[in-house]
Amino acid sequence: MGFQCRQFYIKDDQCAMKVSTDSLILGSYVPLEEVSSVLDMGTGSGLLALMLAQRAPTAQVDAFDADPQAVAQAQANVAASPWPSRIKVEQACVSDWQGAYHYQRIVVNPPYFSGHLDSSSQQRQLARQGQVTPMAWLECALRNLALDGQLYWVLPVSQTELWGEIARGLGLKNCRTLQVKTTARKPVKLMIQGWQRGTPSEVVVEQLVIHAQGGDYSEAYRQLTGAFYLAGQY
Repeated sequence: MGFQCRQFYIKDDQCAMKVSTDSLILGSYVPLEEVSSVLDMGTGSGLLALMLAQRAPTAQVDAFDADPQAVAQAQANVAASPWPSRIKVEQACVSDWQGAYHYQRIVVNPPYFSGHLDSSSQQRQLARQGQVTPMAWLECALRNLALDGQLYWVLPVSQTELWGEIARGLGLKNCRTLQVKTTARKPVKLMIQGWQRGTPSEVVVEQLVIHAQGGDYSEAYRQLTGAFYLAGQY
C-alpha cells in the first residue's frame, strides 16, 4: 500500500495507522515562515516529516516513533525522497525523547482512541491508543520546544478540551485554531491548534470544510493541500 504525493511517495503497509486526511491537513496548515528546525512526534510512516521538509526547504526535520516497523518504513520513505539529508527518523518512546536542540515547530498527530475497545492487532492498538498519557506527549513537546517555538496538534473535538487544559497548565497559550468540518452542514469534527509559551499578539481562528456540496473537495481544501495531495488538486 502507498500514497503518492506530488514530490514524494509514502509506503505505509508496515504502519498500523495509514496516511490520513488529519495529517494531510496538519502538514499543510502549520505556519513555517523562517523556521529552521521541526520535530514530528510519533511520525508513523514519516508523512508529516516529509511534508514539512518540502514546505520548509532549509529546515532540519527530526522525527521519532515507538514502533520499530513504522520507524523502518519512515526511514525508507525518507531515503527515497528528495530530502534524505534533512530528515532524521529515530525509534524512541515519547516519555524518553530528548532532542539535541530545541525546535521552532513541533507537530503531533497523537493516538486519541483511548476510550475504544482493544484492537485485535497489538501494533494498531499501540498506534491508536498509545502507551503514554496526553501529559507525557505535552511534557515531551515542552522540553523540546524553543522559547519562540510553537506546538501544533490535530485532535477530534472531543479531545481538545482535555489536551488544552493540560497545555494551559504547562504554561502554553493557544495562538491558532483551525476548525475542520467534513461538510458545511456537519459539526466541527477535528481541530488543529497551535500553542506557544508567550501570550500571542493575536489568536487566529479559522474554519475548513473538506467537501463541497455534491461530495467533491472544496476549493479551500484544494488550495490548502494542493502542494501535496494529488486528489485535492485542480
